[in-house]
Amino acid sequence: MLLITLDSGYGKFNIGVVIPTYNEYHNLLNLLPTLKLLDLDSVYVVDDNSQDGTFDLVEKFPEVKFVIRKNQRGLVSAELEGMRHAENDFLVVMDADFSHDPTSIIHMVEYAIRSRSDVVVGSRYVEKGHNGDRFSRKLISYFANKMVNLSFHPQVKDATSGFRVYSKKAYKFLADEQNIKSGYTGQVDILERLITQGFKCAEYPIAFSPRQVGSSKLRIRDMVDFFMFVMLKGNLLKYAAVGISGILVNEFVLFLLHGFHPVLADLVAIEVSITTNFFLNDLWTFRNRRKKFGIGRRFILHNFFSFIPGAVNFLFYFSLYLRGFEYLDANLLGIIAAYVVRYILSSSIVWGENKSTVDVSKELPD
Repeated sequence: MLLITLDSGYGKFNIGVVIPTYNEYHNLLNLLPTLKLLDLDSVYVVDDNSQDGTFDLVEKFPEVKFVIRKNQRGLVSAELEGMRHAENDFLVVMDADFSHDPTSIIHMVEYAIRSRSDVVVGSRYVEKGHNGDRFSRKLISYFANKMVNLSFHPQVKDATSGFRVYSKKAYKFLADEQNIKSGYTGQVDILERLITQGFKCAEYPIAFSPRQVGSSKLRIRDMVDFFMFVMLKGNLLKYAAVGISGILVNEFVLFLLHGFHPVLADLVAIEVSITTNFFLNDLWTFRNRRKKFGIGRRFILHNFFSFIPGAVNFLFYFSLYLRGFEYLDANLLGIIAAYVVRYILSSSIVWGENKSTVDVSKELPD
């Protein structure tokens, strides 16, 4: 076991690396000597009983701790297994296939220390980050992260990245957590749990490269599992459900009051639906968000930032009504037009997260 510590001007810190593997013999043969040159304190290879000769590397690299799992498989569960063995101040999790550049490790750890972050995500989508994967994988990654931004945490641009640095407090918390999702979905699940519990998250730009040896572990069932997790566990489906209830409230109030005055009736219907939506979203949809403001201020902000989608709703209703549309149909079309704008404003401002990232653009090497 290597016993050299990182001294970055902030004190000495013990650094470990966890590498989950399955049939990565040839990649490990190149990666482990590279990591040895970095003088890290600990390297943990958590292998899912590979049959390609990985176990033969135990004698070749005595300074590396190999954990061979015979009855378990899975990327995230292997990462968690490594966390249970580690006792380092900071723990880096990375792939074995050189898609994650080992030379970024020290920079990411130093950034974690400098920004006082509990988790630093190696990001392809912040300034100077780069995704060198093939087009199809780029497309999958792009839309997957956009779904996460909408449904979970808009400030984490690369929530599916597996190249990360964890503080000891963060990875010990994760090691004790139960039922974390497997595969690539688990990367989002981990961030959701950490951010919900108040751990500070930041991102550091990396250059992501496609693997040179071996095959990707991403499967169709992984993508289906990811989609279901984001829709069922995130805020997007909940917000849609609340939005549907708001439509029913809006239409019902308009139906009750339309006989008195069609314009005032629509304005009252909009405000009543905005108010009911606020309380449902506050108590249910965004209850996992760290609240930046008290409920009174959130209510005021919600009403203020509902003005734009509310205006869209009203203008659609009024213009279509004057053109001869049936009043409930005109109102429904206005509601649909305003929905996306309302969600973006609500999720990013009213129930937005405390900013946890640090601007690194001035601190990065050219």
